[in-house]
Order: sequence, then structure tokens, then C-alpha cells
Amino acid sequence: MASVWFAVVILLSIQQVFAIHRECGEFKNLKNCNDCIRCGGHWCNDPNEVKRCSRDRSDSWCKGKTETLFTATRVEEKGTLLSPKYILQTLEVGSRTSLNFTFPSKTSEQKVTYIVNSTQNSDFQVTKQTYCNGETCTTTIEAAPETTFCAADGKTYEYFNVKVSVGGIEESSEIKFHVPCACGCSEAVEAMSRTCNRRGSYSCGVCTCEEGWVGTFCEEPICEKKRGDVPCIDSGRNYPECSGNGVCGRCDQCECFPDREGSRYFDKDNYCADICMTINDCEQCLESHLPGPCQDCNFPLFNRPLNQTLLTYKDDFNRKLWVKCNTTINDCNIEYAAMRESNGETFYMIMNSCDPVTGEQVVGGVSLTLPVVLGVIAIAAVAAATAGYVVWKNRTPPMPLTDPMYQNIDAEDCTGENPLYKPPTSSFKNPTYGKW
Repeated sequence: MASVWFAVVILLSIQQVFAIHRECGEFKNLKNCNDCIRCGGHWCNDPNEVKRCSRDRSDSWCKGKTETLFTATRVEEKGTLLSPKYILQTLEVGSRTSLNFTFPSKTSEQKVTYIVNSTQNSDFQVTKQTYCNGETCTTTIEAAPETTFCAADGKTYEYFNVKVSVGGIEESSEIKFHVPCACGCSEAVEAMSRTCNRRGSYSCGVCTCEEGWVGTFCEEPICEKKRGDVPCIDSGRNYPECSGNGVCGRCDQCECFPDREGSRYFDKDNYCADICMTINDCEQCLESHLPGPCQDCNFPLFNRPLNQTLLTYKDDFNRKLWVKCNTTINDCNIEYAAMRESNGETFYMIMNSCDPVTGEQVVGGVSLTLPVVLGVIAIAAVAAATAGYVVWKNRTPPMPLTDPMYQNIDAEDCTGENPLYKPPTSSFKNPTYGKW
């Protein structure tokens, strides 16, 4: 056996110096297909499989749903002196392979070197050993990418090359290893998937839930607080749990309807109670006819005269600012309009009530209540009566029938020529007669 001499020269072309650390010791804790492949495991696309990532495959595990990785077709090309000249093959993370190169040599001390470059980092092993027998030498190259070879942003596959050179021989050999670094299914993401209850994206059999939801199929809400009363497990129930203005959603919280009349005032923290429900609790205020603030309510509530023009006002979202409400107090049906300012102040205007003094009239934008109108009419009537009495009291007394002036009226007193009198026209000639 001839003596063996070898030298190793390694030049690395590193695109990413730092590898992202991942814990590959516990495969059961890997919940991502890409992480599983980077650790050299096998991934199951079945969402109901408890063990999603496994180092070893068995016949009873993940039948028919194992993620298929990219595999390059092995290519080998023979050389003239150094053979093979070119090799292409797939090498998975955590696995190892050995390749032999032969070349003629007239000396037992042959210099063999290799150069390595990679699209990832330096986390791989390459070793070389050369044996010579007579005039033929064989160099064995062993390569193994480590579990930290693939970076987190690695593509479906990355690669590293090993170029082998022999002193005295012009041609060289090249080995290209394709290393799977990601799952193909991870690029086919189904956003807001039905599988994930429309609450997350779905790929590689895994739901990535949106904020506020967890679970295999994003079925479990993350709740900071709950209502505290009887849980509403049926989202179709909307009364009385949500005041008829919403449905009971996740975390047993009411989700108010956004498109109903008065929805701008729905209180999500109070079972979607609307503004009418809130004001109806202040019965003494609704029974009172005094304008201004009401002291018999636990929130700022103001009574103002009815103004029909205000009922047409809308906000920037084309929603009415004033909402029509009604309630019954002591068998009396009260109809009113209500609105709430951004500062929490609430206003209402009585529209109909059993008490006639609540009737109102708007003139020129100023609201006149019924008592004021009646008062004005009464004052006008008194003034008219007083003026009539004064005229009647100061009238000229009538002439008695026995007065000689009344009895001595003769016929001649009743004749005379009226200076304004003209006799009627007896004839008239039409100037247009006969001209038609």
C-alpha cells in the first residue's frame, strides 16, 4: 500500500454568516413545516395528526399525507482523467453522503485539494481522504449539512458546491448538493380559509390564526374578559342577551349591529343597549315638562323644545342624529326624539304625550309651547273686548222719534240734482262693425 499524502484548502463564499438558531432536539415541538425540514425531519400535512414532525417515518404515521420535498434528479458525468467530472444530487439536512473520485497517478504522494462555496452559511461538514494503489488513486469526499445550515429565509432548496482538484491534472471535478430548506406547500397559502373558520391562513395543514384566536382551526377566542353572566354559546340568539340590537359573539360579548337606526348609540359594553333604553329609565324626566337639565337621572340629560328641523339632521355616515323613541309611563304613551353628543350629554324632545301642555309648535325656528300660544290669544281677546267697550260707551245717542226734526222731513227735502249723475247712453256706434 502506497503512502498517502493530502492537503486541504477550503475557501468559503458565505452569503449569510449567522444562522438562526432553532431547537431541533424535540421534533414534537416543531409546529412549522419549514422548521421541521430545516431540522432534517419529515412533516405531516394532516391537521388532525398529533405528531406533525418526525425524524423517522413509519408505515403507521401520516399515511398518504407526508409533505413531498424537492428532490433533484441525480446526474453524474464521467471525466477523462479525473472521474466523475460532475455530480448533482439531493442531500437532506442531517444526512451524510460519500462520493469517490479516481485519477491516474505515477507518484504515491499526490496533492488533492477542494474548494467549497454555499448559498447559505458554513454549517456543513466536508472531509476528504485519498488512497493510492499502483498508478490509480481514489479520493473519497464526505459531505453533511448540519441542522443550522438553512436560514429562516431559505428558499425551497439551497445548495453548496465542492470543487475537487488534483495536482498535475488540468481538469477538476465538481459536486453540487441540493439541500431542501423549505416546504413547497408553505408557498401555497389560503388566506382566511374555511378550514380555519375564516379566522386565519392555511398552509401545510396548519392554521395561522389572526389576532384574538387560537386552536388547531382557530376555533378558540383569546378573551381578556367575559360578560360574567350566563355564557351565550348560540351566536344566533340576540334577545334579550344583546337587547335585540346585536348577537352574542366571542368571549360571550355582544357584537352590535352597525346598520340599524340608532346604531351610532348602541353600547357594546352594556349589551348593545340603545339610547331609548337608557332614557326610558329616567321616567321622572320624561314626565316633567320643564326645559333644561333633569336632575332625576344618573347621566347628563336635557329636555329641549321640539324642533322638527332637527329630526332631519344626519352625521357623516348618513345616519340620523335624532332617534325616535317611545315608552309607557302610568298607562300614558310618550313619544320623543333623542340624541347624544360626543361628550356624553343626552337630549330629548317630547313629540306626543297624554298631557296636552306638552304639545309644541315651532315658528321661525323658535319653539312656542301651547300655554304660551293660549296666553297670547287670551291677551288679544281681552284687548279687543276692551276697545269695543270704549267705542260703544262713547257713541252718539240716537235721535228720538218724537223730535220735530225727525218728523218734519218733507218730500222736497228728498229731491235734488246729483252733480255726479249722467243720463244713460241711448245709442252707440260700433266702429268695427262690418269690417270682419
